[in-house]
Amino acid sequence: MKTILNIIILLILFFFTSCETTYQMVATGESFDALTKITDEKKVSFSSNGGDNNKNLVFSVLEEEGSYNIYMKDNVLSSAIIQKTSGFNNNLNPSYCASNEKIVFQYWTGANFDIYYINAKLGKAITQVTNTDENEYNPSWSRDGKKIVFEKGVTPRSYIVYNKSQQYVSGIKITENQIWIKNLETGELKMIGKGSYPRFSPDGNEILYIKYELNQSKTAETGTIWTMSIEGDNQKQITGIDLGYATSPNWSPDAKNIVFQLIKKGKKDSDIYTISANGDDLKQHTTNESIDFAPYWSDDNYIYFSSDRGNQKSKYLIWRFKIHN
Repeated sequence: MKTILNIIILLILFFFTSCETTYQMVATGESFDALTKITDEKKVSFSSNGGDNNKNLVFSVLEEEGSYNIYMKDNVLSSAIIQKTSGFNNNLNPSYCASNEKIVFQYWTGANFDIYYINAKLGKAITQVTNTDENEYNPSWSRDGKKIVFEKGVTPRSYIVYNKSQQYVSGIKITENQIWIKNLETGELKMIGKGSYPRFSPDGNEILYIKYELNQSKTAETGTIWTMSIEGDNQKQITGIDLGYATSPNWSPDAKNIVFQLIKKGKKDSDIYTISANGDDLKQHTTNESIDFAPYWSDDNYIYFSSDRGNQKSKYLIWRFKIHN
């Protein structure tokens, strides 16, 4: 069981795989007014969320004994961090809600991942949201704090093998996870569609998500960005399979644009991109030969992301840069 858990963690890290100080760890094609390192080298940190107006940034941290816990910075530019979960657990992919001051995350129960949340100010006591025999991942709040969206199903995948007879081999196929919404006020739990990395739009009326598909040559899996209504209809494709493997999307504060990580064809590492919600105006923001992943677009127009740039491979830290409209 521990081996299975370690594989799950590695797959998650593969796809996702301080003071006010500006660092010039940039590559050709990167142009930032300020590229700021938000966490230090003491612990691996990744998958940040929040940080709006320099407050309440939450993220996962790899502990020395191998567990994962949720930490928070009340002040993004302060060196102080506050541990929100504890113990030899695996708490991943936190999402912060300013309306209810709660952090929702996926929690390893010993058999599978379920969704829990915790009060960001009080900490300690956690509340269980899902309780099934399947795995639930990547939870995210609606802006009003009344609903949680998440995915249920298999762990993230990398590549598959496809043969000329159009039959999946080795028993491996593209399996789409289910997207569910839990209404905390009414207790209603409903499935609205299939996909991964679901995110509520700022107005709460749409869901941003990833759909897994085969690439053009039918030899590998790829990820494309889609939106749909919270009822599961009006599905709209934003990126195509020719762009590369897109994942971990997040909305801009005005919902006019989307930030995401992308592995382009022929490239081994992922970079941070933005695109309009209409599917045009694609922009590449990072080019460094590092794993840049899990971007979040804050209300004050900073892009927070995880990266091992300037560090040993897989020694991830959290960085940010400013977006100008």
